[in-house]
Amino acid sequence: MTFIQPESSLSMKLEYEEIGYFMLKNVLDEESVKSLINILSVFEKDINHYGIRDLMNKVPQIRELAMSDCLLPLAKKILGDKAKPIRAVFFDKLPDANWNVAWHQDTSIVVKAKVKMPGFNYWREKQGVMHVEPPEQYLSNILTLRVHLDSASTETGVLRVIPETHKNGRVSSNKILDIVEKSEVKECTAEAGDVLLMNPLLFHSSRKATKPKHRRIIHLEYSAMSLPEPLEWCE
Repeated sequence: MTFIQPESSLSMKLEYEEIGYFMLKNVLDEESVKSLINILSVFEKDINHYGIRDLMNKVPQIRELAMSDCLLPLAKKILGDKAKPIRAVFFDKLPDANWNVAWHQDTSIVVKAKVKMPGFNYWREKQGVMHVEPPEQYLSNILTLRVHLDSASTETGVLRVIPETHKNGRVSSNKILDIVEKSEVKECTAEAGDVLLMNPLLFHSSRKATKPKHRRIIHLEYSAMSLPEPLEWCE
C-alpha cells in the first residue's frame, strides 16, 4: 500500500474543507485491491450482496484496513489525532442492483442499541444494525473514505457531487433538489485503488449504470467525537 506524500497533505485538507471532497489517486496497490475483492467475495451468495452493512464486525480485514497506516493517517489529517473508524459498508452496482440514487446527504449514524436521547431521532434498523439521525455537529465532524476496488465512470454509475454544499448543514430533500438545479454537478471518476474523501453532508447521488458491471466500494466513516453515554458507536 502507498500513502499520500506529506508535502501535499496540507493542500488536501484545505481543498477538502473548502469543497467537501478530495480524490487521492493510487492509494492502494493492485495486490491490495485484489486481496480485498477476494475477501469480500464471501458475500456474493447473499441476497443483498450489493450492500453489506456492519462490515468491520463481519470482516476483520476491513477493520485492519480502516486502522492501517494507509488510511487512518488520512482521517487524522482531517479530524485530528482522536479519529477512529466508526462504520464500514460494502457497495456494489450490479446489473440486478442498478438504480438511480437520488440527491441526498448521509444523515444517519450506526449505534449499538436504541437509547432515547435528546436530538437523536428517526430510529430504524437495517440488516440488524440500528441507525439514528444525530445532532448536526456529529455529522459535520464525520469523514467518509470511499475506497474504490473497480473503476468508476459515467458508464458504471459514478458518484456525482455538488461542491461546497456541505457548508449548508443538514438540508431538507426539497431544498436539496432546488439547490442542485442551480448548481454545477461534478463526477468523481476513479480507478481501482483510488480513495475519495467526502464530507457526509455534501450533496451526492449516482445514476443508473449504462454498462453495469462491478463498481465495488468500501465505504468507511471516521469520527473523533464520542457519543453521549450510554450511546455507543456500533463498529
